Parts: sequence; C-alpha cells; structure tokens
Amino acid sequence: VAFFFVSRVDSAVDKLLEANGSDEAKALEGKAAVANARLAYELFEKKFAEDPRWAALAAKGAKVQRPLWASTGTKNAAYSDCKYVDELVAKHIVNTMPEK
Repeated sequence: VAFFFVSRVDSAVDKLLEANGSDEAKALEGKAAVANARLAYELFEKKFAEDPRWAALAAKGAKVQRPLWASTGTKNAAYSDCKYVDELVAKHIVNTMPEK
C-alpha cells in the first residue's frame, strides 16, 4: 500500500485558514484533506488505467499498490468522527478506520 495521512492535512491547513480569518478562509476549513486524498486517488486510477508499463507488469501477475488512507480519525471535534471514512470510500482503497 501507499500511505496518505489524511487528517494531518486538515490540521495543518486549518491553522493557516484560521489565521487568515476571512469568511472565504473559514468556508474552506476541513476541506483540504479530502481534496488532497481525492486528487491522489485520481492519479492512482489514471496510472493503473493508462500506463503501458503497468499493463505489461499486470499481465505477468503484478498486483496493484493500493492507496491507504491513514490518520483518518478527526482531530477537530467539529467534524464527524467518520468524515474521512465516509467521504473517501472508493474501489481499491484501504482505510485505517479508528475503533471509535
């Protein structure tokens, strides 16, 4: 798997948005992590769908290196406990969902 630490992105970006203080910045809080993970997933899909080198490897039995969403427990109490699970469900994804 390829690890992507999800909630840490929002933790870092939200601090910057909060420091900005504008209404526009406030509206973006809690959105960077999901957008980042979705972009990574799009790149993953494209690579394994279009890369002829991958097709040759797959024909010989190679397995796909799947994305793993790590750090999916929310750090901000204002966000749903399942925010990074519900919003990032996709084919081929591994998720390290916290027990709670």
